[in-house]
Amino acid sequence: MSSAVIAVPPGGLRGIVGRLRAGLRKDSIDTIGRGTVMAGALHVENDGIIQMGEECRLSSHPVQSHLVVMRNARVTLGDRVSISYGAAISSRCSVRIGDDTCIGPFCLILDNDYHRVDDRDSPGGIAPIEIGRNVTIGARVTVLRGARIGDGARIMSGSTVAGVVASGTVVSGVPARVVGSEASRALSRSVASVVMRVFRLTALPSPKDGRAQIPEWTDSSAVRLLIAVEEAFGVTLQENRVRAARTVADVAQLVTRAREASALITSGSAR
Repeated sequence: MSSAVIAVPPGGLRGIVGRLRAGLRKDSIDTIGRGTVMAGALHVENDGIIQMGEECRLSSHPVQSHLVVMRNARVTLGDRVSISYGAAISSRCSVRIGDDTCIGPFCLILDNDYHRVDDRDSPGGIAPIEIGRNVTIGARVTVLRGARIGDGARIMSGSTVAGVVASGTVVSGVPARVVGSEASRALSRSVASVVMRVFRLTALPSPKDGRAQIPEWTDSSAVRLLIAVEEAFGVTLQENRVRAARTVADVAQLVTRAREASALITSGSAR
């Protein structure tokens, strides 16, 4: 791992990392799961515990990402977590990120304030951060100490998260607030139409309908569903995740995540 700090996004990340260096030892990651890939030279400063699950992907190209864990702190990544380039995670306490969560370029996840507003020599507030499973976090999002983001939530680009984000909600803004869900309902109906066509159903399935209600939906027929969904929505899906989907809502979420991942790439390239 390289200890050099290269170009960083606006917002003072260089200064933050510089202030944290004093008194920290650069150390290896404690646990790295099978199939986890680090693209580029991730900057790691570990004086606590860092655990990464299986098949994670952490990018430091074209901009280096940073992972700084202080004494007695812990950062835990579940399986298949994706962290894009230019991101930074800093922990004085605990940061937990659930399985299948995607974090966009130039995100900041900070479980501490570094120092008090009125006294730079006094430590600021500290509170653990919990990010659930299947969460999508857009580009340039800041997640502050004490944040709890529920499973399946989506954080739109440029938002700042403080407090609780309920499971399955879409939030945006500074501070992040829940936004309308009509687009999500429309997508769910469109996915249901594809499911109806692929499996030759006589009625439109509900978002909660799946393999238990649709006998034609099997592991082998899931490939036909994958192809049909990719053609209908212009996205690329992972076959293993489509096979793992159990309901119409699961497939709709895969489409949403694929669209947002594509938007993250476009947004990062534009900058």
